[in-house]
Amino acid sequence: MLKITRKIAKRKRNKLKVVGLVLLLAALLTGSFYAWRYWSGAEERQLAREVAALPSPEGLQISSTAGEQSPEKESPAAEESAVSIPETVNYDVPFTPQAPHANWDYTHEEACEEAAILMAKRFFFGQEISGPDDAEEGIQDIIFWEKEHLGFFESTTAEESARVIREMFGLKTEIILNPSVEQIKRALAEGRLVIVPCAGRQIGNPFYKSPGPLYHFLLLKGYTKEQFITNDAGTRRGANYPYKFKTVLEANHDWNGGQVDSGEKKIILVSK
Repeated sequence: MLKITRKIAKRKRNKLKVVGLVLLLAALLTGSFYAWRYWSGAEERQLAREVAALPSPEGLQISSTAGEQSPEKESPAAEESAVSIPETVNYDVPFTPQAPHANWDYTHEEACEEAAILMAKRFFFGQEISGPDDAEEGIQDIIFWEKEHLGFFESTTAEESARVIREMFGLKTEIILNPSVEQIKRALAEGRLVIVPCAGRQIGNPFYKSPGPLYHFLLLKGYTKEQFITNDAGTRRGANYPYKFKTVLEANHDWNGGQVDSGEKKIILVSK
């Protein structure tokens, strides 16, 4: 009887050891995962801190050459402009995530276009975004307008979004096909903001909820030597978020009926 009791106790100890090893392995794997998540975004966080410290360019005139409509233009090899291209540009554009109260329901999953438009509108009208309530109200106003005038608000194309910007806020827009880095930098140097429709899963932001949005809008507010500076409404960490030039241009695709990866490369230039 004593031997049986000892065998049972030994088995229990062995089971506890196995359970302990399993728990230790799970803890190590979990820690490794979060360490990877942290360090995978370390470069972006450092770049974000650096670009946040950049001064806004002085003496730039906001361009009004876009006209009342949104003519589509092919990206030329070079464009004449009276404005020289500074080494860096970083406009002080108010930021909001597309879910201001972190309520990622269906409406807010689809609200990146409206958030980008709201940020551009507030910049050109010299208005701040005072907090989540203010941002939510602004986003909902745009959604309401879109439902009334477009019949929907989800996944608006470059042309549809440009129409919202013009007709709702009276700002000027221009749609550029196949944009180049030089052309985007020149537009920013001229005082315009740039809205970029993207295949969201090609952007590679580590703060997006996996697998990332099918379709997404980035608001470009400046650039450094190697990156565009964005207000990316897809994450609460999106203010002054830097992306390499190549990343933005390769991810740039219009809605294309949901076949975003093969959508045309178009951007929206916004000016007052």
